[in-house]
Amino acid sequence: MNPTISVIIPIYNRGKYVAEAIDSIIHQTYQDFELILVNDGSTDNSAQICREYVEKDAKITYLEQENAGVSVARNAGRAIAKGKYLYFFDSDDKLDKEFLRTSIHLAQKGDADLVVCGQYYENRFPNPMALPTCATFVKKAFLDRYPEIVFPAGIQPCEDGLFSHQILALTDKLALNRDAHYFYRQHDEQNTANNWKFTEKILTQIPKWFQVLETFYNNQQLWDKKALHIARFMEHEPFESRYKQMPFDTQQKQLLHSLIKGFMEKHVMAHLKPADKDQLSQVFLGFLEAKDAKAYDEWYADFVRSNKWKLKGMYLLSKLLPSRASKRSFRQKIQRKYGA
Repeated sequence: MNPTISVIIPIYNRGKYVAEAIDSIIHQTYQDFELILVNDGSTDNSAQICREYVEKDAKITYLEQENAGVSVARNAGRAIAKGKYLYFFDSDDKLDKEFLRTSIHLAQKGDADLVVCGQYYENRFPNPMALPTCATFVKKAFLDRYPEIVFPAGIQPCEDGLFSHQILALTDKLALNRDAHYFYRQHDEQNTANNWKFTEKILTQIPKWFQVLETFYNNQQLWDKKALHIARFMEHEPFESRYKQMPFDTQQKQLLHSLIKGFMEKHVMAHLKPADKDQLSQVFLGFLEAKDAKAYDEWYADFVRSNKWKLKGMYLLSKLLPSRASKRSFRQKIQRKYGA
């Protein structure tokens, strides 16, 4: 009999951490799962650790491949998965012991195609534009209907955001598991996209992101129906998470501004309704209206100065609201409108 859940772990040189990751799956309170370990050409002792676990637990399957990247490893695990739901888990993190139980309960209760895992992602619910793998608990039958939705090879970071964005564009059968607790490990070996060393890499990756999106939206004929969805993705991923947060120099900023604005003008802006634009921040709309990066940065500095006291007053007002939920909702509206 096939398991209800398939947990897939791609592994590349994580010998220091992978045993803890595997243990956090093995000791889940919900036990109707299989665990698929995909060794992506590790050169450390990761393979030895994985084989030791396979010998001890029949629920564990082990694959090896030449180093091809995390996307290829995840796709390889998905190809042999037998579970009704799939969860892609990183090899240096840990799960709370109730993670699988609470997630499958909500998935089955609401016949959800996707369970959004973790209270942190409540801010994006009920209309998330993209999710990391740690928040993505997805029905296999749904993915089987859309075999073209895969983790894109040769893309990292944002391979998980592109994967989840496509799923979210095609279904509204979502559930939110606020009780899914994920323990993210931070260490020096991680390839953080917010580090100044990766600015050049990001600039070579973003055109690849856009190519994946263009192919998907063309094939599914979604430009008109999902214009706001793709606009929110563009606002969050290449603009907020990259342009605003990464230390690009003047020339790099200009290139990134040109890439984002060009994609939006070519594919998205004509499909956005006035009500859709109201859902985007003034900061992002200002970015799209600016002729270049220099003009935007000057506009943004003026925008911050002119709205400084208004924003401060709004945040003070939010403190007077009666509940934490209402405070959070009000502040999210401020962030949504002003990008601050």
